[in-house]
Amino acid sequence: MNTFSNAYWLEAIQNYLGQMVAVQQEGNRVQQGILAVICPDYIVLDVCQTPFYIRIEKIVSVMPFLKK
Repeated sequence: MNTFSNAYWLEAIQNYLGQMVAVQQEGNRVQQGILAVICPDYIVLDVCQTPFYIRIEKIVSVMPFLKK
């Protein structure tokens, strides 16, 4: 269960806007895409030019996706 507030996530992910990220959600689901939009209660990832909406309350972690 997410113990961080929405304000924490909004502040923490601001620097990743426009970058490729991996978002871990509850239930160990991971979605990769470009962080396109940050709203007060959800984010939008651009996954192959398709928007993917994730509620902030479901986020466990957000990591920059680094290509090798």
